[in-house]
Amino acid sequence: MLNAFRCEVCGETYLGSSKPENCPYCGAHQKYLKKVEDYKRLKPEEVSGKSQKNVEKAIELEIDNAKFYDCAARKTEKDSEAAIFKRLKKIEAEHAEALAEVIDVEEKEIPTYEACSENPSENYKEAHGRENRAIKSYSKFASEAKEPKLKKLFQALAEIEKDHLDLSNRRGTA
Repeated sequence: MLNAFRCEVCGETYLGSSKPENCPYCGAHQKYLKKVEDYKRLKPEEVSGKSQKNVEKAIELEIDNAKFYDCAARKTEKDSEAAIFKRLKKIEAEHAEALAEVIDVEEKEIPTYEACSENPSENYKEAHGRENRAIKSYSKFASEAKEPKLKKLFQALAEIEKDHLDLSNRRGTA
């Protein structure tokens, strides 16, 4: 029997017999997947001025990371590594889209970027620094958020970025 679960991070709906371990669209942990009828969206009018600025910074951070991963996917010759970078790009782009919806701004395009390496290990090292910056930023934004739903969103994003950091650590040394 199919059930419908909606992600509190990206807002996408997953259909399945049970909740997946992670959101297949944005990587959010299972605890952020709610039954569709229990999902409550964060509305733009619920976001204060300081939080608005932090969401704008988060959008830029996600777009910057998405363009890096896009470059890494295009320049990496080994298909298995390119596939990982491509998926990370899609996840970061999904985060940017979800954040844009939070403050009701137009979703930005992911620009082309060429300043990455053809060497996957070098790109994982770069990814490591990027993911660390994201974790620090989201932890700071969560501590500054007065809105409980936004605090939870930033905490979820920090958790997802920690997963990406673990991946870059494993792949960069493989």
